[in-house]
Amino acid sequence: MNEAVERHDLKILGTSSSVGGVFKDVKVTGECTFSGDVDCHKLAQTGEVAVEGNLRVQDIKITGECKVKGRVDAASLRGQGELTAGGGLRIEDIKLTGGIIVTGDCEAEQVQITGVLEVSGLLNAERLDLTLFGPCRADTVGGGSISIKRSRSGALLRPGKKMSFAARLIEGDRIELQHTQAQTVRGGSVVIGPGCEIETVEYRELLEVHKSSTVRNAVKM
Repeated sequence: MNEAVERHDLKILGTSSSVGGVFKDVKVTGECTFSGDVDCHKLAQTGEVAVEGNLRVQDIKITGECKVKGRVDAASLRGQGELTAGGGLRIEDIKLTGGIIVTGDCEAEQVQITGVLEVSGLLNAERLDLTLFGPCRADTVGGGSISIKRSRSGALLRPGKKMSFAARLIEGDRIELQHTQAQTVRGGSVVIGPGCEIETVEYRELLEVHKSSTVRNAVKM
């Protein structure tokens, strides 16, 4: 955060645009496009926000859609909607109903998402709770506690829609998976729930596999 610059609030109502800059609190009700970087304490939006540069903020609260062409750095994310980051994402605490799409790596401490998550690189979180509401993916998942489950209501609301998670590698201390396809799952305690297809599971303490799932190789480390 750039604290050498005096910060002022910015309020947008309706459809507007801004060059970006350093702000205190930014509130958007409607649509706004920022043509450069945005550095603020708080971003609260209802509607659509587009940032052509990077977004650096303490707290984000979204209702709607936020598209950032560059990198997103924040302390917390709350709300309902979709956040897109084209240059990687680092948010300490995420609690969102909707979707996050990241080109690059996604780093967090706590992640709780009901919806869709797509990460082209590494998804790293100390605690990951993902409730699937559509097709989700990441190249690699790393963390302490990892829980990936299917939304029961989603299966009723979106019949025929594929709700699954795909990754090359999932590695953590405690792992619980449902409806997941992965080449390798590696952890201390691993519970493979229904609807999974795993090539190799490497575990240290515990392995449980649901009868509807496939694990081709199980290796105790």
